[in-house]
Amino acid sequence: FKYEEDSDSYQCPAGQWLTLKQMNKGDRIYQAAIADCSVCPLKSRCTKASRRYLTRHAQEAAFERMEQRMRAHPEMMTRRRSIVEHPFGNLKQWLFGNGRFLLRQLKGARAEMALAVQAYNLKRAIKVLGAQKLIALMG
Repeated sequence: FKYEEDSDSYQCPAGQWLTLKQMNKGDRIYQAAIADCSVCPLKSRCTKASRRYLTRHAQEAAFERMEQRMRAHPEMMTRRRSIVEHPFGNLKQWLFGNGRFLLRQLKGARAEMALAVQAYNLKRAIKVLGAQKLIALMG
């Protein structure tokens, strides 16, 4: 399916258009006309419903920009891996060693994540500065 930004619609492989039907929490839901889908030779491979629906995520444009950026500069991902992925890996292991947050709802998950990030930063500061220097700076 090809997105056409000018008309805010998608074109299916058979050449039919899916137009914006509704918005749901920022996501855009597109649908094809029943008449178009009923006579389409690709319908059996496309959908079991009477028409094809397609959802465009609210942040899809940002995803597409990032994908283009990563294709243009693959070295950025190499640099990112060496800088960012290690802390995320540690946090993931600490938090999700048991597979989930212990606290419920977004407020609890945010609090748990904030504590984990603070613990990671403190551990990193001790490693970089040394315990004695860190104590001297705090005192």
